[in-house]
Amino acid sequence: MKKWRVIDTGYLGCYSNMAIDEALLKRYDPAGGLPVLRIYGWKPQAFSIGYSQNPQTELDLDKCRAERIDFVRRITGGGVIFHKNELTYSIVCSKEDLGLSTFSKEAYRILCSFIVRTYQNLGLQAEYSLQETVRRSKSWFCFTERERYDIVINGKKIGGNAQRRKKGIIFQHGSIPLRSDLKQALPLLRNCPKIDKTKITSLSGALGQDISYSRLKSLLMESFKQAFGVDIVENGLNQKERALTALLLNGKYAKEEWNLYRDVSSSEARVA
Repeated sequence: MKKWRVIDTGYLGCYSNMAIDEALLKRYDPAGGLPVLRIYGWKPQAFSIGYSQNPQTELDLDKCRAERIDFVRRITGGGVIFHKNELTYSIVCSKEDLGLSTFSKEAYRILCSFIVRTYQNLGLQAEYSLQETVRRSKSWFCFTERERYDIVINGKKIGGNAQRRKKGIIFQHGSIPLRSDLKQALPLLRNCPKIDKTKITSLSGALGQDISYSRLKSLLMESFKQAFGVDIVENGLNQKERALTALLLNGKYAKEEWNLYRDVSSSEARVA
């Protein structure tokens, strides 16, 4: 039976979380290593922005500083996400691990299947959206926009996922919201369009699912095994991954040059 690594890094700050994700991507060797499922949370709360977004356009940075809420730029695209009451996952694998010969939108559907299974194991009617939102501007909040194969429950979008592909390797990460944090997040956004809160949801509130990080983590791993027909090996970051995480943290993600301007000219050489 095919095996996957499962790494639970627990709750970490935004810079560390993104540094670990990139380190796992850069250190993955499809020829000799196991594909990876990472599970984690965010403390303290923070925003992440898509690779191509301008945080000065998306966020009220003065308010964020006043409330001591950091932000970090992801290596994936997509919109602004506020990370607080959620479980987050990331996956690193090859297209062959998914039984694919080429990259396609199908990879997104396949990788999200274990999340759908998780919701279904909670007794929820989860399915894929087959429609996409037409964006009216480049400024957008991730959970309110809809892409093909996003997950919906009773017609409402739940969470969000983003993907990056590189030399035959797929990296994907996404959020499973335990509770809605829109009330706190929206005042910190700039030029935020009016959001129809009836079109998005979380596990608590409207769904009546009050579930802990620990329980959801266990259910997620079991659903992952069911969806992919694999066995899992739980372990931590290895020495090379820890070393690269430290380089990426200090040389990239904790730096204003990356988060504000996407400028890695002075640090990328040290962490490539």
